[in-house]
Amino acid sequence: MSHRFFVPAEQIIANNVKLTGSDVSHIRTVLRLKAGASIQVINGLGQLLTVRLVRVKVKEIQGEIIASEKFNVESPLAIHLGLALTKGSKFNTTLRASVELGVSSITPLTTDRCVIKKNLAKTKIERWKKIILESSKQCGRAKVPVMTDDIEPLEVFCRHNDDRDIKLVFWENEANSSLKNLKFDQLPCSVAVLIGPEGGFSLDEINLARKYGFQTLKVGPRIIRAETAPIVVLALLQSVWGDL
Repeated sequence: MSHRFFVPAEQIIANNVKLTGSDVSHIRTVLRLKAGASIQVINGLGQLLTVRLVRVKVKEIQGEIIASEKFNVESPLAIHLGLALTKGSKFNTTLRASVELGVSSITPLTTDRCVIKKNLAKTKIERWKKIILESSKQCGRAKVPVMTDDIEPLEVFCRHNDDRDIKLVFWENEANSSLKNLKFDQLPCSVAVLIGPEGGFSLDEINLARKYGFQTLKVGPRIIRAETAPIVVLALLQSVWGDL
């Protein structure tokens, strides 16, 4: 099986493909591929390209497309996840699982009860983006989920996702409503989801989210840990409206 790489569409002109950044080092020094070797390229537009390497330079690799096929394993449901910061390696684990479960975008959030502070977590954004890219390759995604360039407050996420078909916040103090209670005339195409930190969302934050049209839901009868909740929620959403 050929090695796969994500290449932005703007780096593909006609039949010519340009690879830059860490992919160059990986191809040259890890895989030790030379001109004439073939790789597979995912362009984020629903195509899987077979590319023959033409020039392998220190900072840039050029190739030519020799075959193309349709490639789309993305869910019909675009899930935009607002994920509160969690401590230790929990956040990394959640990112990997979220990619595997088909999330479209991830926004790290700072909330009232976050244990890790924004100024400390901000240095990790590039690492988180790398985890998302690596996870996308590992699970065979056709697109790399988008992560914001900054850690956002709750209200900013709510405002930026105001136009989603559904807006949900999962809250341990919600007594009645659950996902199975929701009824819609037509299948939703997009959903914004809020998941809190270890201590959950404060009541002020819940009221803020409600002001932007978010519905509070319970996950189930038991308390679910912060790192487990996103996995459960994404699987449920994909099962009901997505592709699981």
